[in-house]
Amino acid sequence: MKDGYRFVGFQYELTGALYSLGRIPRCKTAMLKHLKPGDRVLVAGVGHGTEAVEASRLGAHVTAVDISETMLKHFRRRIERDRPPVPIDVVHDDIFNVREEASYDMVIANFFLNVFSKTRVKEVADHLGTLVRPGGRFVVGEFVLPEPGWMGVIQRINWYIAISFYSLTTEAVFHPVWDYPALVRGAGCEIEEIEYFTVCGVRLYWSILGRKKAEAA
Repeated sequence: MKDGYRFVGFQYELTGALYSLGRIPRCKTAMLKHLKPGDRVLVAGVGHGTEAVEASRLGAHVTAVDISETMLKHFRRRIERDRPPVPIDVVHDDIFNVREEASYDMVIANFFLNVFSKTRVKEVADHLGTLVRPGGRFVVGEFVLPEPGWMGVIQRINWYIAISFYSLTTEAVFHPVWDYPALVRGAGCEIEEIEYFTVCGVRLYWSILGRKKAEAA
């Protein structure tokens, strides 16, 4: 199994926090306020596990999936250090091999969908949508879709600096910012909430919450 983060995974969490002036870690946990104790949560592309550990602290039963053994090595160290109260199920696998359809109260894809090509990102988002139970939530934390005008210029610069680094050092694909709300809707979830994270008044990151339509009674 290929590990695109073998040489740069060690700095992933720290670099993201410094680069975003602390906004990315906040973005990752923003929608956990909707969890209840006992909820089942899937974190796709868990990385170093900020949101997975916090969800456990809130009483959720977390399954954390990542294809990178490097990332999971750092995540396991975090688990040993932070000792989350509810055990976290750590899965080293491709997300497409997770096939528990309609099983999770919340599926989280934070700064995960941005590594994929235009065709592949829709396939991944649609697959994640199948894992959300009816009435459950799909959460995507990401770089914002650039707006018109000067703000959009700054938003694009912020994104292209990040993707340039990761496309050169990992297997991430170089591309413009994807329309993440459209991907959430395409995965069968209605947008319920968006929280923005700004730097100097510029919206650079957002956490998007979609809810899957409940089954008819």
